[in-house]
Amino acid sequence: MNILNKRNRGFTLIEILIVLVILAGIVVMLTKGTMGGRDAARANQTKIDMQGRIKTAIISMISLKGKMVAAADLTEASLGVGTGGLLDPFGESYTFTVTNNVVTITPGAIAVAKGVPNVDVDCTPYF
Repeated sequence: MNILNKRNRGFTLIEILIVLVILAGIVVMLTKGTMGGRDAARANQTKIDMQGRIKTAIISMISLKGKMVAAADLTEASLGVGTGGLLDPFGESYTFTVTNNVVTITPGAIAVAKGVPNVDVDCTPYF
């Protein structure tokens, strides 16, 4: 039997390695896309969190006291929100600024860098 006429029916090591490299590249691209989606979801969760729980707590607190409060009084204990600290989903603290019956809630620096806007709560109607 002639060795030159014999058909090799298996894959060579080079062919298998090339396929593995291509698959690894696809997995890397999919992973990067997934991580970007997670960051966007966390930024959206920060916005929802700020507009929901904290806004409601501030309005309730001002309605009960009947007067505007100082920014220093807006803490986790006084607002009654959160159990692990008043932190955004990126693990940073919110800051509060009170100006003319408007409370401005600002998330941490990472959330701001991700495009999460400040939330203004107009408390005038709740006196």
